Amino acid sequence: MCPLSAQNTPVLIIGGGVAGLTAALELDRRGLPSLLVDKGPRLGGQARGFCCKALVSCARCGACRVGDLLEQVARRPGIQVLTQALPVAAQRQGPGWEVTLIPQPAPEGSAPALAPALAMERPLAQRLVVQAGAVILAVGHQVFDPARKSRLGHGRVPGVISAGQLEQALAQGGLPGQARRIAFIQCVGSRDQVLGRLYCSRVCCGFALRLARLARHLAPESAVTFFHMDVQDYGQAWRAELAEMRADLRFIRAIPGQVRRGQEGPVVAYAGEGGQPQEEEFDLVVLATGLEPPTAAPAFNEMFGLQPGPEGFLAPGAGVLVAGTAAGPRSIAESIEHAALAAAQAGLHLAAGQPAPRGEVAHA
Repeated sequence: MCPLSAQNTPVLIIGGGVAGLTAALELDRRGLPSLLVDKGPRLGGQARGFCCKALVSCARCGACRVGDLLEQVARRPGIQVLTQALPVAAQRQGPGWEVTLIPQPAPEGSAPALAPALAMERPLAQRLVVQAGAVILAVGHQVFDPARKSRLGHGRVPGVISAGQLEQALAQGGLPGQARRIAFIQCVGSRDQVLGRLYCSRVCCGFALRLARLARHLAPESAVTFFHMDVQDYGQAWRAELAEMRADLRFIRAIPGQVRRGQEGPVVAYAGEGGQPQEEEFDLVVLATGLEPPTAAPAFNEMFGLQPGPEGFLAPGAGVLVAGTAAGPRSIAESIEHAALAAAQAGLHLAAGQPAPRGEVAHA
């Protein structure tokens, strides 16, 4: 067993992604120190590996916000950081919490090549008990595993990849292979009655369409088809952007029923106009995967005595706030706003010296 040490902090923030970093900064602005912990070796969460999707002007994808947040946190001495720290137990202590953290090994290949290590990313060396006046859960989300929708061919049919895999390829400067006929399939893992995932993941339309536009920019001779149920509306600026995309990409309002191996690439089967069966071959098929509750949601519910939130995401409780996508699907910009609200609620809880009211931080 690791040696035991103890530490006091006004607010313990669990999760070092966009929401956790924002919460720590907002608390610091309010004069409240915090301890920010993450189970992995790197801060920044899943967004740390995102690529910029700007062409001539900013695409408002939010990828650049991660670096800005990391730089700001590194300059704030009131924010302590521990990486490779896993919460394993929690007990109420008055209006606050006593949380036990244990060290975690760094997984192989965990450091993204495009994101150098930061001096503040200091791994937990021994078992630590933290006395916190409030806890903010900013543990992010899980991305749906497209292999669970086996009819779409991920992992079976060459040329079928996830949107996340395309993002990694574009971050390194190019499309996989010589893809010239590209199809995007939306709502993989969300709005799906068979899976019991009836909610919309909200961010997938903008994410996939900006990837599609970037792919067209990198390969101007390529043709991109976008299969969808409908398209999210993100506001006035997005509507102008979407109009340009509709002129440049082919939109088909249908969700394919199957993707199989063809002679030269994956073949997509879907219902065309009038419901007539159609098949079309592509060089590359990209599955836009939805957002799911964090894998550890049940463990955190048990640890902190929380009631499950909508669709299995996390909901706040006594002295426990929830920030970002841990509470439900949202964009990077929305996660930043939501995390700032959670930090404000944590400050009110500390000032009152009593549990924060349930549900005061929105979770959808």
